[in-house]
Amino acid sequence: MASGTVELEEQQEKLRRVVDEWRCRSHDLLKNLYEDPYGSSSFSDAYSSNSAPICVHAEPSEHSDISTLIELENVLVSKFVTVLSYDCIEISKLTEYARRNIYRQLSLFGHGSSSQVLLEGEPQKTFGRSLSLFMDLSEVTSRMSAVLCNLLQQLDSIYSLQDKNGTPCKSFKNATFTTAFSSFSDGLAMFLILDEILIHNGRIKSYLSLFARMLNKMKFEPDDFGIALGDLDNLDQVASRLEKLLDGGFFRELEQFCHFPQHLLQENPSWVDVLQKVRQNRKFLDACTSFIHNGLSEILSRLDTWKESLLDRRKILCHTALFLFEVYAAAEMPDKRLGKVIAQMLQVVPVIYCEGGGRFMLLDLLRNQFPPSLSSWYTLRDAAMESGTTKNNYLIHLNDMHSRDWQPIKDALACWVVSFQSVIHPMTDLSKVEVCLRLHFKKIIQGILIASRMQMMANSMLDLHALLEVPIKRERLKSLCQMVVLMKVVESAFHNKELDIIKSLPHIISFIQADIEQFFLRAKDELESEIAKGSQVGKMRFLSSLTRGSKDVESRMAYSLSLILLSLQMLRGGGSSKRRLILLVALDFLESIGYLDIGFSRIKKLISKLEMVVDFQSIVKGVTNCSFLYQRKEMIGTWLSMVYMDVDKFSWLQYLLDAFCDGLWHLKLGHVGEFTIHAHEKEIENAVKYEIIAPLCRDIETDLRLHVHSTHLKGSVHVNPRKTGVQNLSWYLQLKPLRIPFKNIDIKLHVETYLNSTFYNHTAMSSYDRKIYLEMRQLAKLKYRLVLDDIHFADHCLGHGIEVIETLQNLQKVATSYSYNITNQVLIEKASGFQGRTTLRIVGVEQVASSLATHGLVSIFTAIESVPKFLAQKLVDLSELLQDNFASSFLVKEFRFWKHEEGSIRNNPFIQGDQHNLTMGKLFFEDHELRYLEQLRYIISEMGNVLGLLRILKAGCSRHVCNISRFIHGSNNSKSFREISEKLGFMDETVTAGRIVDVTLESKYRIKDHLNCFSSLFTVFSKEIQSSKNIPFKDFHLIVPALVISLVDSRANCKDKLLRRSRDRGNQIVMDDGFIMGVAFLLKVTMQEKSFDQMYWFTGMHKYLKEALLSLEEYQDAEQRKASRGISVSRLLGQPASSIGIEAQKGIDKLKKYQKEVEFIHSSFNIARTAIS
Repeated sequence: MASGTVELEEQQEKLRRVVDEWRCRSHDLLKNLYEDPYGSSSFSDAYSSNSAPICVHAEPSEHSDISTLIELENVLVSKFVTVLSYDCIEISKLTEYARRNIYRQLSLFGHGSSSQVLLEGEPQKTFGRSLSLFMDLSEVTSRMSAVLCNLLQQLDSIYSLQDKNGTPCKSFKNATFTTAFSSFSDGLAMFLILDEILIHNGRIKSYLSLFARMLNKMKFEPDDFGIALGDLDNLDQVASRLEKLLDGGFFRELEQFCHFPQHLLQENPSWVDVLQKVRQNRKFLDACTSFIHNGLSEILSRLDTWKESLLDRRKILCHTALFLFEVYAAAEMPDKRLGKVIAQMLQVVPVIYCEGGGRFMLLDLLRNQFPPSLSSWYTLRDAAMESGTTKNNYLIHLNDMHSRDWQPIKDALACWVVSFQSVIHPMTDLSKVEVCLRLHFKKIIQGILIASRMQMMANSMLDLHALLEVPIKRERLKSLCQMVVLMKVVESAFHNKELDIIKSLPHIISFIQADIEQFFLRAKDELESEIAKGSQVGKMRFLSSLTRGSKDVESRMAYSLSLILLSLQMLRGGGSSKRRLILLVALDFLESIGYLDIGFSRIKKLISKLEMVVDFQSIVKGVTNCSFLYQRKEMIGTWLSMVYMDVDKFSWLQYLLDAFCDGLWHLKLGHVGEFTIHAHEKEIENAVKYEIIAPLCRDIETDLRLHVHSTHLKGSVHVNPRKTGVQNLSWYLQLKPLRIPFKNIDIKLHVETYLNSTFYNHTAMSSYDRKIYLEMRQLAKLKYRLVLDDIHFADHCLGHGIEVIETLQNLQKVATSYSYNITNQVLIEKASGFQGRTTLRIVGVEQVASSLATHGLVSIFTAIESVPKFLAQKLVDLSELLQDNFASSFLVKEFRFWKHEEGSIRNNPFIQGDQHNLTMGKLFFEDHELRYLEQLRYIISEMGNVLGLLRILKAGCSRHVCNISRFIHGSNNSKSFREISEKLGFMDETVTAGRIVDVTLESKYRIKDHLNCFSSLFTVFSKEIQSSKNIPFKDFHLIVPALVISLVDSRANCKDKLLRRSRDRGNQIVMDDGFIMGVAFLLKVTMQEKSFDQMYWFTGMHKYLKEALLSLEEYQDAEQRKASRGISVSRLLGQPASSIGIEAQKGIDKLKKYQKEVEFIHSSFNIARTAIS
C-alpha cells in the first residue's frame, strides 16, 4: 500500500513539473506575442534570399573524371557507357550554364524603365557593355552544337549496329536510351528557347546592327577614338559573326543542315554527315518517335494533379524541341499516333512558364519552327483555328483548378509547416534517427512540390488574365496574394531549417543510395549464383526473359553483371550529378538488355528524389522565386491596400514585399542599368508609402481627433480612449521594421514623424489649439505607445501687444482686414476689424522679427507656402469677373476708345475715366451691391495686401537673422560638427550625428529659397495666365486707367468726409497700396508692362490735369474781373454775390486734389514695380 502511494506521488510530481515547464514556455510565447502580434518561430523573421549577407551552399562535388569513375573489366560496356555519359554530362553543364547566365540576361537586354529616355548612342554603349554576354552565347551554342552532334552520332551508331545485329548491340532486347534522348532534347530545347527570346526581344538584333554600323564608321577615323585599327578589325569580325549567328536562328540552323546540306558542307561537315545518316536510320527515328509519344503521354496524364513532378512542364518544352528535330530529320509528316498526343498537349497545356518566368506559347512555337514544307499538317491547322478558344478554356481550367485545389493546398501547407519546423531532439537509437531523417526527406520533397504548384498557378493565372484581358475577381485576387505570400513562407521555412538540412544531407543521401543499392544487390546475388552454378539450364531459366534464343547467354549475363557493378560503384559516392547521370545511363543499358526484375521505375523515382534533395537550395530558390511579379508590377498597390484593410492579413506585408523584391534580384542578374533598378525600388517604396503608411497615419490621426474632440464637444458621449476606437490600429505599429534590399522601413517611426510634423504645424498656425494637440500627443502615447516630441511653442510673444503668428493663421482675414503701406512696410488694420477694441493693430518688420525669435522660422515658412494657393484662388475669382457679360462689353468699349483705326493711343484719359464713372452700371458680388470697378479693386487689393505681407515677412526674417548673427564670434566657429568630430577621433556614430546636426542647422537658416519666392510666383502664374484658359487677362492693361480713376475718386471722397469731421468707421482713410501692388503684380505676370507703358497714361493724366487746372484758373480770373465791375451795382440793388466764383474755386480745389492723388499713386506704382522686379 505504501509503495503504491509513493508511485502515485512520483507520477504527480512528474506531472507537476511538466505543467510548470509548459507554463513557463507559454508565458514566454505570450510575451513574444505581446511584443509582436505575429511573431512566432516561423513567421517573426521573414526571410528573403536577397537580404542574406552570408549563406551556405551545399552541393556534392566530384573530382574524379569519367574515365576514372568508369573502370570496368568489360571494355565494351565501359566504352558505351563512357561515351554516352560524357555527352549527357556536358549537355547538363551547358544547359545549366545557359539557365543561370544567358536566358535571363538576353530577355532583359536593353530593358529600361518606362520613364527612361534613350539617348543617342546609348544602344551602342549598351551592346558594347554586354559584349561578353554574346561571346558566352557564341561559345555555349557552339559547344552545345558539337556535343549534340557527337551524341546524335553515337545514338545513330548504336541503332545502326543493332539493326545489323552487331556486337554488343545484338545483346539488346529493346534499345531504350531514355537518358540520352532526354539530354539530347535538353540541348535542343536550349536552342529553341534562345530563338524565342530573340523573337520577343527585338532590341538584341537592333542594337547589334547599330553597333556594327558604328564600328564601320570608326574605321575611317580610328585615331580619333583612341583604338588601334587591329583591335577595331577584331571587334568588327566578332560583330559580323554575331550578326550571322543571330540572323539565322539557333534552331533553324538544324533545318538548314537537313534541307540544304550542299550549301553548309564547308561550315559544319560533321552535322551534315550525321543528319544524312540519321534520315536513313529508320530504327533511330522510330525510337525518337516512341520516346516523344511515351514521354508526353506520361506527363500529360499526371499534369495538373498532385502526381505532377517538378520538371514535367520543362520536359514538355524539351519533348517539343525533340519533336521538331524529328520532323526536320524525317522530312515527312508525323504519324497519327504522334499527332494525336501533340494535339492533346496543345489542348491541355497551351502555355508553358519556365526559365525565369518566361511565357512560351506552344502553338506559336511550333508554327514558328515547323518546316515550311510541312506547314499544312492538319494538327497545327486545327489548333491554329481554335487558338483563342484554347487559351480561354485553359484559363477557365486554371480557375476551376484553383477553386478545387486551393483549400487542400492551404491545408497541406499548414500541416507541412508545423511538421517541418518541429524540433528533432538528439537520439541515440539509430533506427529512430533513420525514421526522423526519412520523415525529413519526405517533408523536403513535399515542400518543394507544394511551392512549385503554387508558383505555376499564380504565374499562369496572373499572366493569362492580363494577356486575355479578363478581369480577376476580388476574392480570387486575394487568394493569389495569399498564394504568393505562402510561397515566401515556404522559402522562410527552408531558410530556418537550412543548416539542419545541410548537416543531415550526407545521411539522407546515404540512406537513399542504400535503398537503391538493395535493388541491385538482389540482382547481383542472383546473377552471381547462377554464374557460379555453371548450369546452362539455370542460365536459360534465369535469362528466359532476357533472350530470344540460346545464343550469347554468357555475354548477356556478363554485360548485366558489369552494369550492376558499375551502378553499385556510382552509388558509393556522394551523389554528385556526374555519378547520377552515369547511373542513369547504366540503367538504360541494363534495361535495354532485357527485363530484369529489379524495379527500374522505382529506381528512377528514387534517383529523381535524390536529385531534388541534393540540389534542394537551388530548387527551393527557383520554386519560391516571385520574379514573375515584375511583369505584374501594378498588383503591388492593389495587394498592399487589401492587406491594409484586413488587420488579420497584416503579417503578409513582409512576405509580400519580399516577393516583389525578387524582381530586383531578377533585374540585377539581368545586368540592367542602375536607373531601371532604382526605378523599381522607388515603385516598391512608394507603394508602401501610399498604400500602407499614408492611410495608417491618416487613420491614427483621425482616431486621436475623434477621441479628443468627443471630450470637448457638447452633448458628446465620453469614451475610453484605451479601448474604444475607429478600428484597432495598434497591431500595425507593433510590426518589426520592414526589410527590403535597399533600406528598412519602420512603420512606427514614419507614423511618429508624421504626427510630430502635423501637431507642430497645426500648433504653429493655430496656437489656441495647442492644448488640443498636447492631449492628442498624450493619447497617442497611451493608446499606441508612440513616442512623440514635445511641442515647444510659447503661447504668445511677450514683447508686443500683437501676436503675428495668430495674424498669419488666416490669409483671407489679412487680405480683407488690413491695408498695406508700401512706404513704411506695414499692414494697418481697417476700422471694420476693430471688434470692440480701441486700438488698431499693425504688422510690421519688428513684429515679425520678434515672433521669429519666439516661434522660429517654421511658422513663417508655413504662411509663405500658403500664399500661392491664395493667389491662385483670387486669380480664378478675377477671371470669372472679367468673363461676365457686362465686363466683356466694358472691355470692348475700352479697346475701341484707346485705339484709333490706325492703332494710335489717345491722351484724354481723365474724360474717359469720368465718362465711365458716370455711366457705370451695378453688379452683385457676395450679396453686396458694389460697382464693377470697385469689385475689381477689391479683389486686386486683396492680392496686393498678401504680396505686401510677403515683403514684410522677408524683411522681418532678414532682421531676425541680423539679430542672431551677433552671437557668431569670428570665422573660427564656422567648422561643422562633422569635421570637429572627425578631428577629435570620435566613433562613426558620433560623426554621423554631427553630420545630421550640420544638415539640420543648414536647412534651418537657409531662408533665402523660402523668402525670395517672387520669381517662382511670376514663373508659375505667368504660364497659367498665358494659357488658353485665361483669355480674359489678354487686354487687362486697358482697364487699369479706369481702375486708377475710380481709386482717385474714392480717395478724394474719403478725405472730404474726414474733413467734415464725420469719424465713423466707414469714413476712415484706407491705405490703397495693396491695390497698387496687385496691379503691378498682374501686369508683371500677364507680361503687359510694356503695353501699359506705351499708353503713357500717367504722363497724359499729369498733362491733362495741369492744362485743366490752368484753364480753370484763367476762367476764374476772368470771372473775377468781370464780377468786380458789377459788384457796386449789385450792392446798390441789394442782390447777392454771383456764385460762379465759388463753383470755380471748388473745381480748382478738386483738380488739385486729383493731381496730388495721381502723383502719389504714380510714385507708389513705381515703387511697387521696383519691389516686384
